[in-house]
Amino acid sequence: MKKSIFIALLIIFSCLYFALSYFFISTSANKPQPEIIVNTSPTISSLTWYTSIPQRHADRIANAFRIKKGIDVKIVRSSTFLIREKLLSEIKQNATKADVLTIADIGTFIELKNQGHLMEYASRHYQNFPEKYKDTGYWAVFAGFGVCMAYDKTRIDTPPKHWTDLLDERWKGRIGLEDINTAGSQYGQYYMLREKLGVKFWEKLLSIQKPKIYYRTEALANALLKGKIDIAGQFSIHIVHDYKIKRRTPIKGIYPKEGIPFIVNPVAIIKQTAHVKEAKVFFDFLISIKGQKLIQGLTYKYSVCDGITPLNGIPSLKSLNVLRPENKTKYAEKKSDYIREFNSLFKKGE
Repeated sequence: MKKSIFIALLIIFSCLYFALSYFFISTSANKPQPEIIVNTSPTISSLTWYTSIPQRHADRIANAFRIKKGIDVKIVRSSTFLIREKLLSEIKQNATKADVLTIADIGTFIELKNQGHLMEYASRHYQNFPEKYKDTGYWAVFAGFGVCMAYDKTRIDTPPKHWTDLLDERWKGRIGLEDINTAGSQYGQYYMLREKLGVKFWEKLLSIQKPKIYYRTEALANALLKGKIDIAGQFSIHIVHDYKIKRRTPIKGIYPKEGIPFIVNPVAIIKQTAHVKEAKVFFDFLISIKGQKLIQGLTYKYSVCDGITPLNGIPSLKSLNVLRPENKTKYAEKKSDYIREFNSLFKKGE
């Protein structure tokens, strides 16, 4: 009897030992081991953005996009025409890394589309833009800004009121402009005021008044504040807001009633993009209502989306006599000729 009990207990313990051993082995084998752990978090995809907007603004837009969409943005930033030349050269060599383009020259976008270098994309956000600020399927204006004049109100009591006032002897050698060879805004001002006031205006301004040329907006603003010049003959409304409201300097804007050249900054996807999905997401982000409000808050530029009002302290477009190119194609085609003309008139005064 005792022997049978002992055998029964032995069998029971053996079974229990086997079961516990199996459980331990199987559960241990299923435990993830440190050396073979795989990171299951998604890899951040990326795209490359060619742009002319200030680096600090581009960085903040890219960061907001990365946080919202989980897509990294590599920024290639320079002045409008330097980015343009870089892109065209790379396309010619079939070596561009650009996915999305934003520069302050609508002519470049017309040219790229005509040459077949813009990707067609039917974004639902095109519906938010007036016809004059988009080419549905190819580009939309993600920001715009007006060109005005500016001065330091602590130095000048009676500034000019009209563009033609710049021709007064008082301002000879005391006017600052940006470099037309690199700045899309300077070309836009030259083109639109040439249409409005004629080439004689520019001939007198450049060859007789002997303006000083600056290669960066910050340099032009600093020259104004240091008294190296009295009038910035080419300044931007959003830059006035930046220096007046945000930086608390005495720079003040002048908005001639005869017209404010309006420079648009379109956005488009380059057809040669290697990151189609990411480029579309970024494009949608930039021209969406939420994206437009973000960009306006960061850059102080105008959003031309329906229903979005400018920031406090910035004049509305409705309150200004806005100048636009009457013919966008001509605006693109005349760029090389008018840049040479500007340079020749300026050298004539040296």
